[in-house]
Amino acid sequence: MNKTFRNIIKEICDELNIKYKILSKDWIIMLEKDGVKRFISGFKFDLNDHALGIILDDKYATYELLRECNIPIIEHNIVFDSSNKNNYAIGCNSFEYLEKLFFKYNEDVVLKINCGTCGTEVLHLKNIDELRDKFNELSSKYYSLSLCPFYNIENEYRAVVLNGKVELLYKKNKALVVGNGKSTIKELLCNFNPSYFANYEGNNKDLILEDGKQYEYDWRFNLSNGAKASFDIMEDDREKITKLAEKISKEINVNFGSIDIIKTVDGSFYTMEINSGIMTNNFIKQIDNGYEIAKDIYKKAIKLYFS
Repeated sequence: MNKTFRNIIKEICDELNIKYKILSKDWIIMLEKDGVKRFISGFKFDLNDHALGIILDDKYATYELLRECNIPIIEHNIVFDSSNKNNYAIGCNSFEYLEKLFFKYNEDVVLKINCGTCGTEVLHLKNIDELRDKFNELSSKYYSLSLCPFYNIENEYRAVVLNGKVELLYKKNKALVVGNGKSTIKELLCNFNPSYFANYEGNNKDLILEDGKQYEYDWRFNLSNGAKASFDIMEDDREKITKLAEKISKEINVNFGSIDIIKTVDGSFYTMEINSGIMTNNFIKQIDNGYEIAKDIYKKAIKLYFS
């Protein structure tokens, strides 16, 4: 739990006359008003059912749930280590299984931790030997993995929903810059996202990028990996994303969560994942009035606690 988040919650509690106490080594915030106690654990508010929260933390479980509800979502396949001999793992606990999926998806896949966050250990793989190495590495450390076909993403968006409505919608622009024949890669990256790249020390930092040539720092759209938040969204896309996010919220009872939605180059929209914790630290750093925007959303959520 970071300092900015704690400060926001404390300010809100002071304004609403709510008692505020940090517990469990800075992991839990206990709120109390008129004898009623409510909790924030990490960045998770207890506005969602506990069972749903567990599902949303599991990419494959979320995929199966949304597919059952006929909601468009990127395809996930759960993968277990070969040492897992439980009945539920049979048939999806070997590299042979992974290999079949790899060729099914035209040798272009994404392997990730099934319950991971912030883009950690999310790998785009197009080589069978590399897939084997990464499978062995990750399956030895994590209980389950997920394999997806690679989607050619034009844009990724995040919608924060509260009580059935989208309270915040922004686009994530991945860290991709275009050369002008004068600026170094570090200068271009700093201009793109100063808060993230101010201390960039890559081996290519002093390389001047040719005019018109692109440099992609990271293919992912995570703000924690250099991507940048933006409100520059076409109105037609905004309407479609809002409609999809609010449908998901109402269909599976996501009372408070963030829904990541992608738009592919062919114009299709898919749910990527749903987060039961609401993290806004990078958004706050990048957006004018980001602190006030985030605080307003958290304040509405806390008011629901005691309504």
